[in-house]
Formats: sequence, structure tokens, C-alpha cells
Amino acid sequence: MVTVEQLQDDNFLSQCPPPLSLQGIRIPLYRFGSNSVLDNGSVGGISCLIEEEQSVLDSILLAQWEDRMWKGLFRYDVTTSEIKIIGGRRKFIAQFNEGWSRDCMPKLGKNKIRHQEDVFEFSWMERQEELLFCVASGEKLNPELVLSAAVPDCGLLITINSSPVEYGHVFLVPHSSNILHQFLDARSLELVLHVAVEVNNCSFRLFYDYSPSASHIYFQACYLQIPLPVEFMPLDTFFGDGQEGMRISSVTDYPIKTLVFESNHLNMMMEVLAEICLCLQEKLIPYNLLISDHGKRIFLFFQLQTSKNSCTLSAWECGGYFVVKSRSEFDQATEQALLKQLTTVSLDDEGFQGVKRLCCTIASKFAS
Repeated sequence: MVTVEQLQDDNFLSQCPPPLSLQGIRIPLYRFGSNSVLDNGSVGGISCLIEEEQSVLDSILLAQWEDRMWKGLFRYDVTTSEIKIIGGRRKFIAQFNEGWSRDCMPKLGKNKIRHQEDVFEFSWMERQEELLFCVASGEKLNPELVLSAAVPDCGLLITINSSPVEYGHVFLVPHSSNILHQFLDARSLELVLHVAVEVNNCSFRLFYDYSPSASHIYFQACYLQIPLPVEFMPLDTFFGDGQEGMRISSVTDYPIKTLVFESNHLNMMMEVLAEICLCLQEKLIPYNLLISDHGKRIFLFFQLQTSKNSCTLSAWECGGYFVVKSRSEFDQATEQALLKQLTTVSLDDEGFQGVKRLCCTIASKFAS
């Protein structure tokens, strides 16, 4: 059961001049229960809920996002975008969207976070209405919803993406003690996995794109009408920690080198993946994450190093979902062209074998 607490504040949606400071802001706050499935065992019993049993966190996210949609904070209505399945064995997905732009993503070189005299500011958020709510750990046994609260010391800020790729598209920005995280760490990953578990929606996907030049990290999430093509690909398991433990597999017959981590015990999988990502960051190997199946499946995509050592493709593109702005490009899209696009940026075979050995070494350490 989730408790709801109303504090005295009716102004949490008031306008705030750019850049947005978190000082004095009051927003809805969802606190996870202390009885965490990440810490206390298996989430194997979690399954898709029927509509009338929608989770509280799922309903909050969708309600807040839809509220901003009706208020006109998005550049376009993503529900009108045309989507099709590309003919071929992989069933890649293409979306025609003339309004979509990568420029609406937080450009970390241009949009800096200013931290001065305990005033925390986002220069890529222009108004408070773009900030939907916050999630954080709680001390009570069960989850708690506070309708109006100060931004907590440690949590995930949930903000809109004004140029959405799919329904409910949001940014999830880890922060603590007025400092945004620059690299992916276990704490940030734990919060995000907790979101995946408690949203408990089969359509919900989370994404992360590594950038070594980032002034802060952020995740993205949205609701997909159909699973991504990579989720249907065959797997070759090369590490298994017992029947009920974690499995690591490589995705076969797919153009970009990909590993899949699967487990009903999310805490260990989270710790293993966090250490693997840290090693990849130290080696400047660009990577992306796709989190699906209530956090029980995590796809790790590997891209070639570039002059900037940043990801060329986004996580959803690695998963087989492509957004195009040209009608002709949309109509003429072929599996062969998309295969080439993915293959061109993929880590080579030698590098992939090295990464698999690294994953086995780290996973074995946690399993022992």
C-alpha cells in the first residue's frame, strides 16, 4: 500500500525564470519503501498488472506527463507520429517525425549545471513545469507519495523531454547533495532499477547513453507500443550463476555487439553491471544500456571508439528503433540500410571478446 501525504503548498507548478534553480522548489515526491525487492530477494513474482491494478508510480508518471502534454510543453504530439515495421528478419522499427530533433536532448557541452552558493541550476530546463516529480529512497516500510515536498538530498529528478520519441518520454537525472553525477555508479543504477520495478508496466523501457564528456549523467524512459527488435533476438549464454542466479549472454545474429544480463535478483546484477560500466568508462569504450522486463533484463550495447569516445547511436537506435525526419527516408527505409548503420558503429570482434572476459571476471567475483 502507498500512503499519500499532502503538505501545505499549492504552487509547485508556478513559473520559474531560466535557468531553473532547485532552491525553494516543491514538487511531488515518491519515496520507495524500505522493504526493497532489490535488497531482499527475487522479483520473479512480478508480472504485468491488469489495467485496474496500475501501479502508483506508473500512474504518477503518466498523469504528470499527460498534464504537460495538455499544457503544450511539447514540440509536437508524438501520438500522431507514423510508425512502421521494416520488412526483413530483424523487424526494425521506423518512426516518421518531422518535428523530432536531437538538439532537444541535454547537450552537456552547452547546457551546464551551475552550482553556486547552494543554488542548483539547470540551464537546459527553462521552467519549473518541465520538472514532473522526484523519486528517492524512503525510511517507511511501504512506498509513500508526498504531493508537495522539497527536492530531497538524494534521488532522481523526472523531467519531460520536449522532443519525445514515444509516449511518456522523460529524463531521469540522478543528483545528491546539490551535485549531479558525472559517471554511472551503483547508486544511480539502483534508483533507476527501482523505478523499473515499481512502474511495473510491460511497455516501460529505460535507456542510458554513455558520454565521457558529460557534465552529468541522465537516463531516459518511455512507453513503447511494441518491444524493440533486439529483445526478440536469440541468445548465447556464456556465464550462469546457478539456475536462479544471474545469466550473461551475447545477442546472436544482430549487427551491433550486445550483451544481455538477466536475473530475478536485481541487487547483485546491479552491482555487477555498475562495476562493468566503470571499467568501460576507464577504457573509454562507448556503451549504451536498455533496461526492460521490470528491470530483470538489461541490454549492454558496445560501440566503436571515436575521436570524442561518445556514442554515435542512441540506446533505442541500438535496440532497432529509428526516428527519421524525411518522408522519403521513411518510405525508402530498408533492413539492409539499417543493418549497415548499426554494423558501422559496432565494437569489433576482438574488442567484444575482451569485454566478455571482463564481464565474466567481474561477475564471478560477485557470485563467489
